[in-house]
Amino acid sequence: MPSSSLSTLTSAPSSPSKSQGLKRLPPAILLISLPSLLAHPPTHPLYIPSLCLSLCALRKCLTIPALSPEIECRAWTGLAEIGMRVIGGGLHEIEEYTWAHGIGVEVDESLSKASLLAQRHPSLRAYKHTVSLLQIQLSHWQHKIKYARTQIRNLLSSFLPSDPPYVVYAAHLAAISIYTTPKPTPTHNNSFPSIPSSSNSRHASSSSASPAYSQSPQDIHAALASVSEMEAYSLIHNHKRITLLVQVLRMRILVAANMWHDVASTLQRVETALGLSYTPSITPKPRAQDSDAPERPQESFIYFEDKFEVSMAVHALMMSVVYFTHVGHHSEASPRLSHLHALLDAGALDKFAEGIVEVKLPSGPSLTIQVTHPRVLYLLTFLVSTDLLCELVAVSIMRSEFDTAEENLAALIAHTCTYDIFPVFAARISLHHGHLAHALSRSERALQCYRVAAALAEEGSFVALTAKAGETILRIGIHAQQSAAEDAEGVDAKEAMVVASRCKSMGGTLEAVGAVIETLVTGEIIKAKQRLKHALELATRAQDNYLRAAVLALISAHYFHTAGDHALSMLQACEQIAAGLGAPAKKHVEGGRGQRTAGAVGRAKIPR
Repeated sequence: MPSSSLSTLTSAPSSPSKSQGLKRLPPAILLISLPSLLAHPPTHPLYIPSLCLSLCALRKCLTIPALSPEIECRAWTGLAEIGMRVIGGGLHEIEEYTWAHGIGVEVDESLSKASLLAQRHPSLRAYKHTVSLLQIQLSHWQHKIKYARTQIRNLLSSFLPSDPPYVVYAAHLAAISIYTTPKPTPTHNNSFPSIPSSSNSRHASSSSASPAYSQSPQDIHAALASVSEMEAYSLIHNHKRITLLVQVLRMRILVAANMWHDVASTLQRVETALGLSYTPSITPKPRAQDSDAPERPQESFIYFEDKFEVSMAVHALMMSVVYFTHVGHHSEASPRLSHLHALLDAGALDKFAEGIVEVKLPSGPSLTIQVTHPRVLYLLTFLVSTDLLCELVAVSIMRSEFDTAEENLAALIAHTCTYDIFPVFAARISLHHGHLAHALSRSERALQCYRVAAALAEEGSFVALTAKAGETILRIGIHAQQSAAEDAEGVDAKEAMVVASRCKSMGGTLEAVGAVIETLVTGEIIKAKQRLKHALELATRAQDNYLRAAVLALISAHYFHTAGDHALSMLQACEQIAAGLGAPAKKHVEGGRGQRTAGAVGRAKIPR
């Protein structure tokens, strides 16, 4: 009868028949098995005691004389792995945890001894790759960036055809994590600074990097090269799930690096692999002639049962909505956003509640991947609510519902203060105040709010550029008024062109705003018409009817003296757009052109 590893955890049986064949578990086996028995997730109240007891058990195991090479290598590797968890949690910097002090040096020594044992005994080759990955993680934690990258390149080039695929994929994922994790600046106070482990940042957002971090384009291209190598390996071995994972990783890198021109092709491949296809939405939707006409059922969306597939679908849909919103393709973003909401309402996040998914491989163990934890997505509820309030404020201002806009602004400020996120949205709130003051012709307050928003926002961000654009346009308008020309602050054409250039580099509606600013400061009518035409195309593609109406009004001014009929037709189109947006109908003189009835109020279909 084989020995049981649980025999020493119970009292000796009284029945001789039950005790027959059982023997005492060797102390080394018991001590080296304790860490797996004591393992707890980081959210467990006994997580820290389990780390302490695991380290004590492995240290005690290594003091036993005459250990076999396998037991000794396993103990050194386990000590290094648990030590990296201690480092990742920052426990070595807390004074009360004296057992964790100096863990960085101990991990370094453990990896050195485990590496020597794995190289000396061919039967321990399975430990070699694990030790190498831990060494890379330690080097990256010590800010030895170049050395860590050299180690990962050597590891990737050392694989043999007989090595299990999950080890190869784990090494590629480690390389991608190193290249996409921003470089930390050297710390002089401590040679072992505390930063999160790379395993926890595999799918981390790049927005978490502080100003002390930097990331070069070479790192982005190196990460994309690792992604391509991993994809080639998965295609050779026909691992379709790994291929899907690689494509989602590539899209995530491209979106984080603002390489928008390459996102479309990658997104198409991801959606094809997931079996997704969408029909661009038309806004405004045509009204059905028959009130009993069936609406589009929600079941038209694809739902996923497999936790890996649903995880990839949620991440892909999130990034696709970000992409199409950035480039201004509202008709493409809308159905994907609806699908994302449908998946979340159906409990998609419950399928990977722990933030861990497995990719089953035909041969060998599965590949375990850490993705964005569902709790993080649930915590975004407050941010989503704030975003919705911001949208309500913006819509109220655009529809000239100024009392409602002020009420929503008050609710927005109260909401952000209640959940202690006001500093995050301070710039955006200031921008809304600027837009409201601008709409109410309070020029001084609008200029002040625009400047505050630009100062609070991150340099080069959407809010900062929008505030700069609003200030520039307002100053141009004030300067153009003859009654206030003497007191108005002049507008520097070069400064305005710089703002316009930055707006155009952002894409989407800001690109159209940049073209409008260029038109306002240019002295050539032909160039002005070309830029306004480009702005109109962008506004039409983004289905931004407010901007479209403003651009049409600006274009008509250039044809007022040369082509009056053409200018009048554009003004009529502008008037129809305003009616479709809810503007009240005006009574015209009998026989006047552009006459319409009072019943034309509503979201009318905009003529092309």
